[in-house]
Amino acid sequence: MTGFLQVLFETLRRAVDRLVDPLRADDDLENFRLSIPETHTTTIEGDTGWSTRPPAQVRCRQCDSEIRQSDPHDVIDCPRCLAEFPPEEFPKLELLYLECPVCRTRMEHGQRHPDRLDVPEWATCHGCRYHWEFKHSF
Repeated sequence: MTGFLQVLFETLRRAVDRLVDPLRADDDLENFRLSIPETHTTTIEGDTGWSTRPPAQVRCRQCDSEIRQSDPHDVIDCPRCLAEFPPEEFPKLELLYLECPVCRTRMEHGQRHPDRLDVPEWATCHGCRYHWEFKHSF
């Protein structure tokens, strides 16, 4: 009977550990998320500044193809017609969407000062709640 109780106790201990493990303290709290994504009212992860801007899809002015610019300082290089645009040309190209660097979905983006800036000033991913802000001071 003692062996049976030991096995039962070990089984229960492992089951409780599996249930409690996600709730244990995480030193950096990066992965501590108790609510489901649909109930988040604030963002979970985020960045600020143009150098951390999410990858962008823009339209090529010469052949209408989509061009992916992974980093905001990269040359905008069309894979179809071989047109190249310097990174400074980004505001002159049609922005199709920004891609979430966490879950790779399209982000909602916009401008707060359209009369002063020609680039997106914020972007939010509704899938994983990542948020990016263009840091500036006026």
